[in-house]
Amino acid sequence: MRDRTAAAVLLIAGLAVVFGFFVLTSDVPSEDAPNASFAIESDAASGELVVEHAGGDSLQSGSLRVLVYEDRPIIPDRTVHGTVWETNSGTIRPGDRIELEDQRFESGQRVVVRWFGDGGQANLYETYF
Repeated sequence: MRDRTAAAVLLIAGLAVVFGFFVLTSDVPSEDAPNASFAIESDAASGELVVEHAGGDSLQSGSLRVLVYEDRPIIPDRTVHGTVWETNSGTIRPGDRIELEDQRFESGQRVVVRWFGDGGQANLYETYF
């Protein structure tokens, strides 16, 4: 009996954590997300990726994450790389670039620039390299 009660308590706690994570990281409507465009240059063979803020709104340093995913058809996609984009000036402006190096970069992976704000998150840019 005690084992069942403990299992039920753990299950409820786990569901509460998952629900809380979903609420805290919900996607904001596209009209509430910053308007910014990005461009990438990549050399997957040497494990290099450059992301440039190509235009639009300036963004607060630390509010962007550059994520690289390996798409997998049956099981969830695997995150290959994740970097928080920070600048010394405190602002990410058009023309700013971030250079990433990771030997796990391969052709065909998906690059996502994700913005995190007070009200949630939004993907600002997504492409394959």
